[in-house]
Amino acid sequence: MSELEPLAIPETAAPSRGRQILGRVLLGFGWTIVGFVALGIVLYLFGGMWVRTPEMRAAYSDLVASGQQPAIERTLVVPIPGCVCHSDDPVTQAQHSTRHIRDCFTCH
Repeated sequence: MSELEPLAIPETAAPSRGRQILGRVLLGFGWTIVGFVALGIVLYLFGGMWVRTPEMRAAYSDLVASGQQPAIERTLVVPIPGCVCHSDDPVTQAQHSTRHIRDCFTCH
């Protein structure tokens, strides 16, 4: 081999089957984490409480119908299971059911 001959470039081996599987598993975990983060952001922006019982809704509707309480303007709130208002007052529950999770941090 003389100094003027080009150096031989070794051929790169194809990734082994194990590395391909590991890469796909890690990619799957990555997309799962991205999905959970996106879901968390959506719930933070649009998620909110729900009224605990239908009786509370009916009690508030009766108060509005009788003119004792003004009707609450509805907003887009996605009820999150388990996120409930712990008050026994139907007016407070109705007001809190229109709040988003991001608004709850002002009280708690």
